[in-house]
Amino acid sequence: MKHDISHRAATALLCATTVIVTGCGSSGTEAGAESTAPATGTAHAFDTMTPEQIGNEALEALRDVTSMRFTGKVTSDGRRMELDLAMDVHGSCNGTMTTPPGTMRIIKKGSLVHVRAGEDYWRTTFSRGMTAEQTEEMVARFKGRWIKPPRGMSEVLGRVCGGFDALLQGVSPLSDGSATRAADATVGGRPVAVLTERTATETTTVYIAKEGEPHLLRATATGGEVPLDLTFTDHDKPVDTTPPPPGQVLDPTTLR
Repeated sequence: MKHDISHRAATALLCATTVIVTGCGSSGTEAGAESTAPATGTAHAFDTMTPEQIGNEALEALRDVTSMRFTGKVTSDGRRMELDLAMDVHGSCNGTMTTPPGTMRIIKKGSLVHVRAGEDYWRTTFSRGMTAEQTEEMVARFKGRWIKPPRGMSEVLGRVCGGFDALLQGVSPLSDGSATRAADATVGGRPVAVLTERTATETTTVYIAKEGEPHLLRATATGGEVPLDLTFTDHDKPVDTTPPPPGQVLDPTTLR
């Protein structure tokens, strides 16, 4: 059973969002939902299925998804990231990623990337190789502004939006027969079937919608190399890639 997000996908997300600082190379929502109250109702088709069959139903639905919003927390190689990011199969995305030292907002469509970050993020970024005076000058320029990064940086940052397929593969609710079905629950008010797999070091749980398409709505993993708690919403909803107003975008050609 492969319920956990792949180590490679999580690491790629973390590296892309912290590349400037660390040099690492590589609308309505249920976001943050934690309710696991038992759901009630009439008999459901899942009730006659094995956990493996339920997982396969969810996998088939997942393969057809063209976009999704990922919200939650992932930790990889000791680095924790909070994520609220809508992505699609074309590499477009819109959302925020928070890692030390701060939060970055990104909008990407095609090769066009715009990013905006808080003062703490830019201060940590520019303090590498700059004097304190130079750092504060740059922070003042970047504060509250969107930037259209140079090509190289755009490509690196854009990788965070190009991992849709990898992320889906990492959380695919495939079962090898070792999963068990826990008591039904709710995620964001929606009834879900709950599948759990336990190993000596890790517990992985996925929550699969019982209404409409059997979409994956939440996945958690504890005790392993990549602890996570992710909620999935806005299945097949177009990603808003409207660029920021030109007046809010800092022209990088004015910077040395």
